[in-house]
Amino acid sequence: MPKYFAYYRWPLCCIAIACSVSLWLFILLGQVKSFAEWNWVDILGEGGATVFIGIWIFFIIKSRPLGRVTNYIFYGLCFIFFHMWMDSLDEFIRMSKEIIWDAWLESIPFPIGLCLFTLGIYFWHQEELAISRHMQKRERIYRDHRLFDALTPLADAHYFKTQLKVAIEQNLHEPSDMSVVLLDMHNFNQINQTYGFEEGTSILQHVSQLISLNLRPHDLLCRFAGDRFIMLLPETSLQQAEKIAAQLERMLMVSAYYQRDLSVQIPLKAITTCCSVGQYQSVQQLLSTLNQQLIQKKQYYSPKRAMV
Repeated sequence: MPKYFAYYRWPLCCIAIACSVSLWLFILLGQVKSFAEWNWVDILGEGGATVFIGIWIFFIIKSRPLGRVTNYIFYGLCFIFFHMWMDSLDEFIRMSKEIIWDAWLESIPFPIGLCLFTLGIYFWHQEELAISRHMQKRERIYRDHRLFDALTPLADAHYFKTQLKVAIEQNLHEPSDMSVVLLDMHNFNQINQTYGFEEGTSILQHVSQLISLNLRPHDLLCRFAGDRFIMLLPETSLQQAEKIAAQLERMLMVSAYYQRDLSVQIPLKAITTCCSVGQYQSVQQLLSTLNQQLIQKKQYYSPKRAMV
């Protein structure tokens, strides 16, 4: 059982017991309706809502980390689920008008659940605002989990090309300083061969965090391909972009990354190149120029000069 399901196992057991006991009481004290008396519109509406709320509970537990937000949403949905369950039982079993406890069990959990759920959504809103501020350099103005890289917490090349295309089109109508920086981890294949691909993945995650911390809030950082990272720098001239690129090279060179198992420091080195967005009219042309510039720089570095 996943750890999050294990954490909520007792509340889930309680809701299962409450639903089972209520069903048993309805059968014991009520009268089962004939098939002709079934109202299919209500059954599909109320029963379907019950099923979907159960699905929501499953995904909340499976995807959300533990905490106040998850607790409010989870318990709120549990109360709403029980309300819908009781409402669905009325469609199959008729209770005597003298029995009023079923109406209480049906009515009371609903407002409680809505209050808890609303609190959860409010705190989720506050949480998302904080996350959005933190992810601003990685998402810019658009969020789609399908466009995020599988290894690092950054968007992928497709997302960057989409944003770059928009930037080029805007620059054609309203010219402004805007630059792109391409960063390549020098001799990264040797790191993978020496320390393993798992360590290489950890290094990519480490580098992505370092670069993100050293960029401005309105800059966009994406993982371009393999060991390459690419940045879109609005309101940045080519000379400013070159300074930022040089700072990133120095920052990675002096950063201390230690192997997880042997505590061995692995030296890191990056090669960067940059260009101005205003000089190009297509994404492919700009990226092709960056790639050619990077190839020339990598040919300049001989194995003796490389740190790794």
